[in-house]
Amino acid sequence: MSHVRQSKTPEDRVIEILSRLPPKSLMRFKCLHKSWFSLINSLSFVDKHLSNSVDNKLPSSTCILLNRSQAHIFPDQSWKQEVFWSMINFSIDSDENNLHYDVEDLNIPFPLNDHDFVLIFGYCNGIVCIEAGKNVLLCNPATREFRQLPDSCLLLPSPPEGKFELETSFQALGFGYDSNAKEHKVVRIIENCEYSDEERTFYHRIALPHTAELYTATANSWKEIKIDISSTTYSCSRSVFMKGFCYWYATDGEEYILSFDLSDDKFHIIQLPSRRESGFRFYYIFMRNESLASFCSRYDRSEDSESCEIWVMDDYDGIKRSWTKLLTIGPLQGIKKPLTFWKSDELLMLDSDGRATSYNSSTGNLNYIHIPPILNRVVDFEVLIYVKSIVHVK
Repeated sequence: MSHVRQSKTPEDRVIEILSRLPPKSLMRFKCLHKSWFSLINSLSFVDKHLSNSVDNKLPSSTCILLNRSQAHIFPDQSWKQEVFWSMINFSIDSDENNLHYDVEDLNIPFPLNDHDFVLIFGYCNGIVCIEAGKNVLLCNPATREFRQLPDSCLLLPSPPEGKFELETSFQALGFGYDSNAKEHKVVRIIENCEYSDEERTFYHRIALPHTAELYTATANSWKEIKIDISSTTYSCSRSVFMKGFCYWYATDGEEYILSFDLSDDKFHIIQLPSRRESGFRFYYIFMRNESLASFCSRYDRSEDSESCEIWVMDDYDGIKRSWTKLLTIGPLQGIKKPLTFWKSDELLMLDSDGRATSYNSSTGNLNYIHIPPILNRVVDFEVLIYVKSIVHVK
């Protein structure tokens, strides 16, 4: 059977070319012509651009989204927290010897009070979910757009006074895309407690069941959803979004992973591999290609060294899961935590002095990476395998 191949029209060719340009160029082109403004803003073009950006992401390149802050002290001793965002694009030559980078400083006018910090809690489709002071924002760093979400429907505006009065506090945020509903969602977990004394001291604190709420972009509002986890659960990780689920590292005395299905709004608990008997403890989760990876380590006091393991979770459907140990690292001295796989066999890690280190899992070689001087003033930083997009947040 013969197929007739349709030739592309000039308009199709223009769309194809534009859909492969970086967001910075597209933002300029929107101002040149009304038809281009409408085209670049259309959902079909946004989807096509995102698809091309994901497909064209090279395994030899990594984009670090750097969030840092420092206190600016005035002559009268008052101070203001200054927040700076930068994107650092790393690439490596085919001979794997020469590392190249370029730094792009971002000027995003976050709504902040003098002493507010900005914290990153989730990432999906080029959009990051952040907490800026007491506000939750969705921000696209590539387009400099951000959207402030409405106030919580569960968090109380101010701490109560007296005993047996409910106190609420933010514990975790998750952010991702529901492909069934075709919209982005944010889930927030809230810790609740009360105190049995008037002074509300820690030793008289009574933990109450957690609550949770869900924000949907379509409704532009929060609604309460069901959550059933231990009242002693503590989440200490930035969320990871993958294939319709949000994941957090969490602990209630035992480490586990808490997941949230964005399609049915249900939480699930995923058990981590049993490594306590071997002296290993899990601390951290991150993405490895299209899989969820978890990091555990064991400290040897006599050698002042750390042995690490990376475990990868196989396909997870909300019920079944299994883990495979990907690699063992060490014992090494001075390693703090892994950040991400930035090539197929290269693990980017942070050492105890705040320096970036690359570990080759095939050869076992450990090399310090000469990165921009801007990082020398950073105590800690997060690495996102960041794909620039023009996905709207407003």
